[in-house]
Amino acid sequence: MPRLLPLAVAAAIALIPASASAATTLATPDGTLRPQPYQGWVDGSLMPTPDGTVTLSLDGCGGGLSCAPEGERSILLSPDWASRQVVLHELGHVFDDTMPAWARTRFQTIMRKGGAWASTSTATPANEQFAEAYSLCARHSSIRERYDGGYHYSPTPAQHRAVCSVIRQAAGLPARR
Repeated sequence: MPRLLPLAVAAAIALIPASASAATTLATPDGTLRPQPYQGWVDGSLMPTPDGTVTLSLDGCGGGLSCAPEGERSILLSPDWASRQVVLHELGHVFDDTMPAWARTRFQTIMRKGGAWASTSTATPANEQFAEAYSLCARHSSIRERYDGGYHYSPTPAQHRAVCSVIRQAAGLPARR
């Protein structure tokens, strides 16, 4: 029996997922797969990530610093702007592209955010706040005080937990509290 214990422990460890994000493979326009450090940031995400390949370009975003054009499964960044927080924010937009509508509604309810999901008439559209939320959840399983993020995304610890739970549920995973 004692000889079987190491095998049982190894089998149990193998069942533990390394991260929540093994689904996304980044690829550069020249075909390089899993470019670092960007893929490491995605692999280290605490949130589920979109299945499949996402193209990562470091050629900027048409005059902007970063973007993830809707429906294109791509992240366009200025090299000077390519940080873990920004890459995960833009990945949040890619995740949003396939997220069920109920998750958007739930996010807006939790954050008490009305209006259109993607609006050009406000500096704080819900879709940008969601991308900030995704990035925060991907980097921090909990927060101790109100967070002050981009696009005036400012969740309390309770809102952060609830939003992270919605993201997990939107990916088909069980909610955690």
